[in-house]
Order: sequence, then C-alpha cells, then structure tokens
Amino acid sequence: MGEMRRRPTAAERGEDLARRLHANPETGLAEFDASERCVRLLSECGFDIRHGIASLDTAFVAEKRLGGDGPTVGLVVEYDALPEVGHGCGHNLICGGVMEAALELADRPDLPGTLRVIGTPAEELFAGKAPMLEAGAFDGVDAAFTYHPSDVVAVFGTLNGAALFDLAFQGQASHAASRPWDGRSALDAATLAAYALAMERQYQRDGCRIHAKVESVSGSHNVLPDRASLRVNVRAPKDDLLEGLIESVRRIAEGSAHTTATGVTVSLLSKARPYLMHEGLARLAWDVLGVPAGTTYDISGSSDLGDVSQAIPTVCVTEVGWSPVTWHSRELHDAAGSEGAFASMHRAAGALTRMVERFVASPNEWLADPTPG
Repeated sequence: MGEMRRRPTAAERGEDLARRLHANPETGLAEFDASERCVRLLSECGFDIRHGIASLDTAFVAEKRLGGDGPTVGLVVEYDALPEVGHGCGHNLICGGVMEAALELADRPDLPGTLRVIGTPAEELFAGKAPMLEAGAFDGVDAAFTYHPSDVVAVFGTLNGAALFDLAFQGQASHAASRPWDGRSALDAATLAAYALAMERQYQRDGCRIHAKVESVSGSHNVLPDRASLRVNVRAPKDDLLEGLIESVRRIAEGSAHTTATGVTVSLLSKARPYLMHEGLARLAWDVLGVPAGTTYDISGSSDLGDVSQAIPTVCVTEVGWSPVTWHSRELHDAAGSEGAFASMHRAAGALTRMVERFVASPNEWLADPTPG
C-alpha cells in the first residue's frame, strides 16, 4: 500500500497562494488566476460559491455554515496588483493571509455562525467593493475582518475617501509648423488642467490630496494633438470634502477646455468613501494583537474598504511585513515576496482567526460600541 499523502495545512496553502500571486501579479479586474485559485481552495473546504458578483468576472462570494446559530462573519480578500510594479501594496499577502484564516476556520464545526469569504477585485482602482455592496455581497454580514501588511502592528484608524477621474480632451489636429492656426491642442488643455489642479492644492483642507498625470496624447511631435487625457485622483477625509474636490475637478476640466477652445469629457471612473474604524471591533483587535488600546495606523491613502466600513462594522489589522519603503514601488513588491513578509502574513492570519473565534462567541460584546460618525 502506498503512503497516504498528508493534507497541507491552512498555513501551507495560504503561503503557497501568496507566493503564486507574487510570481504572477494580475492587475485590477484581470485577476483571473488569483480568483480561480481562491475559489478552488474554498470549494475543496465545502464552501458554496457564487461567481461574478456585480458583473465583475473576478469577484466571488463563498459561504459555509460552521456550527449552530450565530453571526455571519465576513472575511474580505484582495488580490490585485499594480501595473508595471507588481504587488507593490502587498495584496498577495492580504490574499494569502485572509485565505489562511478562512481555511483554518472552515474546519471548526464547534464555532457558531456562518463564515463568508468575499473576494473583491480591483482595490487599487476603487472598483470592486462598492458595486459588490450594491449587489448584496455583504448583506447579512454582522462584522467584516481583513488585514493589510505595513511596518507596524496596529489597527487601521483612518483612510481617505477618494475619486478617480479620466479627463479626455478633444482638440483639432493640424500641422504644428505649416498650419498651426487650423488646430487646437488637446495637450495644451490637459497641461493647463494639470497646472490648475496643482494650484488648487493650496486651497484644500488638511488631509485632502490632488494628484494627476498625463495618461495619453495622440499624434506625433509635429502635429497638434487632437486627443489627450489626464488621470486624476483626489482624496479627502470626509464625504463633504470629497464632494467639494470632485466639483473642483469638473470645474477645472471644463474651464481648461473653454480657455483652449477644446472639448472635454469628464468621467468619474470610481469612488471610495472614507474609512470608519469600528470602536468595538478595534477593541477586540487590540486585545488579540497585544498592543495598547488606541494603537492605530493612520494614513492619507485610500481604499474601497471605506465603503464597507460605512455600511457594516469593519476592522482591518496591520502586521509588520517590511521595513519602511515607498508604497506602490518595485522595492515593496520585492519585499512582499520575502520570507519575513510571509512570516508576518502567518501572524496576521492567526490574529484574524482568534478575532473571529472570540467574536462569534460573544458578538454583542464587540458590537456594542458603534462606529463613530
């Protein structure tokens, strides 16, 4: 008789998944391999799977009843990478760590309640969670848990809301030397808008951010370009401030087009609300992590996890995955594939597992403290 093959542990499966994603980074809405690997692992553990939530091909919801009656816990998974950079935000670790916790909890019939794993694509584009909320992916979830690698052990305290725009300027092509008077440069309009957005920064409240880059320009160097586009990102710590920034972008785009006698199409590609830390779940997280109450990770970046936090109690723990390096860089991608990063991922998975165990045993204890705002 041949030897029986040992079933890999949840930690081994989670790390294998994280390593495979690191070796094959997929950008937002194209994370087909990552999504398929997650679904396969969850299916093998008895989860019921729904694919393509909110018409997003790489989104999924997996659910499994654990023991008796109890709360529904959501574990939020991210797996998208950045163009040209790779996993420069460590989403391979988020995927591996959250999935490790899910696989560990899946074999716990002693725990009351239901476990729902929610695979959310395109976090970097703020494109996954809001439509999935609208499609009901989070309906009935009593509390949502996730993790993000960082350089501290803490709980996410703040994240800005954000909006992502495409400003597409339309001009009139003409030869720049022989007949420039017959043309109107879309690049002039885009450049003017970029300068105006830069000047707009000085009038913003603390915490607000505006950044833009030229996304595309048509034609050759000696022809006035009839098409040029800007990709614009604005961020703010409160909903009303974000709405003000959105109106500023529209005003500047239209003013720049008017000044240069061009046209413009303003497209709001995606939007994420500010993140709200749930006090009760944060209290649970601080206790499990073994850090002083109030230890938060507060950054001016953004995530569509903010939309989830505005709808249901949410907590995101952070773990030390690397020394401080620039976010969204190739250096951070390299760090996200290091042995130290995988070790931190396992610690985060363990923390998530313990948090869920304690939450389902006494949900009212942790939900008594409301989310502020």
